[in-house]
Amino acid sequence: MKTLLLSLLLFPAAALAGERPVDIRLYSLHKITAVNLEPESGGVFVGDRPLKGPARLAVRGQAVALNGTLNAGPAKTIRISAVGGLWLSGPGLPRRLYTGELLFSVNKNRLKIINSVPLETYIAGVVTGEAGDLSHPEAYKAQAVAARTYTVKLLKNHIGEGYNLCDSTHCQLYSGLGAISAKARAAADATRGEFLLYKGQPASTFYHSVCGGRTETMTYVWPYENKPYLISVRDGPPGQPYCSIAPNFKWKTKIYYTGLTRLARRIGWILPDEEARGLRINAWGPSGRAHELEIYTQRRRVRISATDFYHGIGRRAGWQAVRSTFFKLLAGKDYVMLDGVGSGHGVGMCQWGAEGMARKGFKYRDILRHYYPGTETGHD
Repeated sequence: MKTLLLSLLLFPAAALAGERPVDIRLYSLHKITAVNLEPESGGVFVGDRPLKGPARLAVRGQAVALNGTLNAGPAKTIRISAVGGLWLSGPGLPRRLYTGELLFSVNKNRLKIINSVPLETYIAGVVTGEAGDLSHPEAYKAQAVAARTYTVKLLKNHIGEGYNLCDSTHCQLYSGLGAISAKARAAADATRGEFLLYKGQPASTFYHSVCGGRTETMTYVWPYENKPYLISVRDGPPGQPYCSIAPNFKWKTKIYYTGLTRLARRIGWILPDEEARGLRINAWGPSGRAHELEIYTQRRRVRISATDFYHGIGRRAGWQAVRSTFFKLLAGKDYVMLDGVGSGHGVGMCQWGAEGMARKGFKYRDILRHYYPGTETGHD
């Protein structure tokens, strides 16, 4: 294991043990030009000067400037050390507490904030954000190992932009130090330095909310290289999925063809003069999820992947509209009804399935082996 970790160029063994921070871009989905700062306690420094009270950091042209009880800049970058914790907030921004090093700069006339945070603190934050609906300690531990391994695999995600990961679900959800739950912290501590491996290498530990009774083989969702451990797995006994305890396990959505027409034109699935007049499933994945769909117009059939449909509708109509690709279609006169189960892409660990397994007495390593068959856990 030591040899493996030393081979990870950006993240050597010492880093995996939590000794080296991960660089996270904060408020990555927000386009902001200013942020309010408020020290939680002592131990917040701008350079070697203590920040003792509220301040405001804002973009000034291609520089940033700090104004308040302490002034700094304008400068290309302002670095703040927040050993004692620093609250960030602003109009339209959730108020969040961060620790570690924070680097403020300008990118495309917007404020860019990068937080260097210890790995295990980050993992506790991710578990809080990604598994906050769960309750059982073993499910939290499974999530901690999956998140830690996923972090290692994603370290180069944004390296060309000057950081490792963003704080949204594009990478993993991270909302800072103030949001970390006691259960998430305990799970990170209990599994500290533990990773999921396949043939000695960190696995691609994708996870999702609710599989609906069976996970999906990865290659039926994304055009990635096949992973033997990311295959369709039954989630519990037939008719009794572990994840059936999830709220809104079953769902229905009515989509009128007029609305589908507007969305399909906007996305580019159909031409501006075409109308959506029907929708059918053309192919299924091993789990029973839709794999390919066809939209009928007045003159042709347009094929789209179910994954593109799921993302295309979700980004424009909200993620509650089409919660997964695990659905049947029931046609009406001027609409189609999606009768579905589950939530999310369906690949890898089912988080509510992990919760269901934990409640039945399974330990976190059993849960991980179930959802990622052929893998094993290991420490740095």
